[in-house]
Amino acid sequence: MKDDLRTSKQEITPVRLHLKLSAEYLSDDGKRMLRRYGEAPDGVITRDILVPSDMPLHNLHYTIQKLFGWQNFHLRMFYLPEKLYIELTKGTVSGWADLVGILFQPPSEAEEDVFWDDDYESGSIMTWLKRKYTGPYSYGGTMERPEMARRDIEALLDRFNPIKVRESFSDYMDRKEKDPNTQIRILKAAPLSELTLEEMNASLMMDGGTLSLMERLEVDHLLASEHEVTGSESIFPVTRELLYDYDFGDHWTITITKHSNCDDLLRNNIISIDELNEAMEKVVRLHRPVCIDRQGLSVMDDVGGLNGFADLLATIYEEEDKVEAAETRTWAKGMGWSAAKVSIKKML
Repeated sequence: MKDDLRTSKQEITPVRLHLKLSAEYLSDDGKRMLRRYGEAPDGVITRDILVPSDMPLHNLHYTIQKLFGWQNFHLRMFYLPEKLYIELTKGTVSGWADLVGILFQPPSEAEEDVFWDDDYESGSIMTWLKRKYTGPYSYGGTMERPEMARRDIEALLDRFNPIKVRESFSDYMDRKEKDPNTQIRILKAAPLSELTLEEMNASLMMDGGTLSLMERLEVDHLLASEHEVTGSESIFPVTRELLYDYDFGDHWTITITKHSNCDDLLRNNIISIDELNEAMEKVVRLHRPVCIDRQGLSVMDDVGGLNGFADLLATIYEEEDKVEAAETRTWAKGMGWSAAKVSIKKML
């Protein structure tokens, strides 16, 4: 059964989010291609959106897919900045376990649960995505229910009591360079609950890892704007910055922040007050997100991340071999990509 996450439409208010797609290592050539052909002057692709205040991370995922031109082909996760993650968990299994079911997904949350509504079969993928980010919102997975999550983490701790603690993979590889015949060392045996996260990750393989945030969480509840206080006794709001990782091969990374208003967009004449009021009204009336600003073209799946997308633009627009350039453009078009500039109002 799906859980309704908010019942009263009167409670809904528009919340502004800023989404920044960037790469930690982007070559000068890549920056130049994105600036020249990708409409991204700083080598960064951004979107500013208004979302309903009851939107969960689960539905924000589909919003992001539509905004940036992806087609929901790959795995994804929302996670916290590393420094905050370590601070909240104290770098320990017990600290992480205490927050499973509150912040973090339970260890057994499998694909059939995380992707409970990934039911696309045919037709326009963009139309399908639109249905997924339009409210009213509900959540049909079971593992993120508090009682299920607690039961799951307790079962994991009981199962590995004790567990053989292995050395880290990096330590093992350092020794293996000197002695190819060396074996991974067992450092000790101890209850899982007494280990650091580093010790657990070296000793136990968990498909979902420990970083993923529960997708039932509402974005507005999780994120703090510049004027909100974090770190209170109630935990929420938790962070001023949220990270989204899509396609664990290409590792597209989006940084998400929340803003208390749109004054900067108004001040810089990026949007008019009438356009803003219209967008805010649409968020509440239609119960779905609205894009109010963008920088940069849409990207695409299976191109090798932002660096790969920059290379794609270079091939299409600057490759001397016209046949290769035409074939690359045709392939990109077949993958759903288009260089056409889309109206802000049609982004979502």
